[in-house]
Amino acid sequence: MHDYLAARTSFFDRTVVGAIDRGVRQVVVGAAGYDGRAFRYAKPGVRWFEVDHPATQQDKLERLERLGIAAPHVRFIEADFTRDPVADRLRAARLEAGVPSLFLLEGVAVYLEPAVLEAVLEQFRQVAGPGSRLAISVSLSRAHDDGARAGFQASVAALGEPTRSVFDADQAEALLARTGWRIMAGREETTAKRERLRSAGLLTASAAPRTPARSQHPARSQHPTPPGSATPQPSQQGTFSLSALLSQALVAFTIEFDNEAEHRLPHHTTNYGPSGHGDQTSCLVSLVMWENCMRYVTDEPITVGELEALARTGTNLDGMRRWGYITIDGTARKIHRSRPSPGAVLRATARGLRARQVRLPLPGLIEQRWQDRFGAGQVARLRDSLSTMVSRLDPGLPDCLPILGHALLSRGPDPALPPRERRDPGGLPLSALLARVLLSFALEYERETAPSLAIGANVLRVLGADATRLRDIPPLTGTSKEAVAWTMGILIRGNLAVEEPDPAASRGKVARLTPHSTREARAEGTCWLVSIRYGVTSIRLYP
Repeated sequence: MHDYLAARTSFFDRTVVGAIDRGVRQVVVGAAGYDGRAFRYAKPGVRWFEVDHPATQQDKLERLERLGIAAPHVRFIEADFTRDPVADRLRAARLEAGVPSLFLLEGVAVYLEPAVLEAVLEQFRQVAGPGSRLAISVSLSRAHDDGARAGFQASVAALGEPTRSVFDADQAEALLARTGWRIMAGREETTAKRERLRSAGLLTASAAPRTPARSQHPARSQHPTPPGSATPQPSQQGTFSLSALLSQALVAFTIEFDNEAEHRLPHHTTNYGPSGHGDQTSCLVSLVMWENCMRYVTDEPITVGELEALARTGTNLDGMRRWGYITIDGTARKIHRSRPSPGAVLRATARGLRARQVRLPLPGLIEQRWQDRFGAGQVARLRDSLSTMVSRLDPGLPDCLPILGHALLSRGPDPALPPRERRDPGGLPLSALLARVLLSFALEYERETAPSLAIGANVLRVLGADATRLRDIPPLTGTSKEAVAWTMGILIRGNLAVEEPDPAASRGKVARLTPHSTREARAEGTCWLVSIRYGVTSIRLYP
């Protein structure tokens, strides 16, 4: 029992830390008891909701008061799971049902009747926004530990808490599916570890459409069809996913923006040396650096913290200093050994101000060119479709794609940033609309599955059960050989791909997918769920 409790605690701790690192701002703890995670993992901007029986919760509150522990970030919600409307009480406590949340049910399911547990899971699902997850521990029946289970049941019954529900693995998965939760695997879990957690009844699930009855085809039941809808079909060969359309449009806009800035501004280039303007030249930076730095840094002082609150993402401050665009704390010299603190003061240099003036009109100029090239009506419909979606997304999303994080995962806004007011997205540049929708898609995709969208849409997309030469992957994907090498390392560690000697070459290697990889089902399911949520007409990208 000691080993099991240690494993269970570690499982829930990892789940909480991972969710907060992904940007989840709401954590709901069901039957919280004397759980202390709301205090151990407190972080600015993250709100906790502890739901528990009135008597237990009152005792906990009295203990916190005696210890002098304040809990302004925690909402304490009284509820008896056997009779009270948990969803309504969470809404009354101002849980936002439209944003991702993490729901925890640790060590309580075994003490609830199956019907009560099902009702609680349904109540949680009612207030679970897109991308929400559930971590739950259930008691699974296993023939080899019947003796230990009987001893545990006798001991807790003697304490007045008899066990009331035991499931086999398939029953637990079916229960979650009926209540709108789909079993999922963690990104860092090996197959062996995933099976150990499953056999211990430590399950992670994501919010999904409800499944009325258990399917005879588990692989297909993960993405049930909504009532009245046709079954989603795999994309036809030669067509593009929504994320690919968004990405290609954004890349095309970025290239045109960067090329126009290069034409208008004296600069240094990698291959050709100075462009002939002496010390007035600068190194080239992209549209991304415009959106996350240059757009906001002027000759007036601005702190690093203020810049991140405006840009909603980090930037390469030392690079911008080294390339001559900004000063940090009054100097262009390197005085910070690590990243400058939030209070460090930034200003644009004369070179930075000149580059800023050149780039200010470019978003409008490029969009006008697109209207001339593709037709004003086509661009207007694209803008309207994107604006419709952005108006329903998190207003705190940045106007560019942030630098990818560990394992090439997308990064959402830091929950510690101050909230951004919701405004009419019609005034945003076309590139910002594309970036917000694509980033939101990527974040939702990566909440549902692993690996990252960047890996799935590039390297994983061109691999199959048959061997592909490693040297062929860069031209097939449009990514560098360094990026391919990095990505292959992630896929190999995740047991999704393998590298082998090329039988047709003395020094080359080939790559192939492992049987564990299910990239096609993941990509189709995520695109289908997004289509359900926003409507096909809202997400259509016109060519």
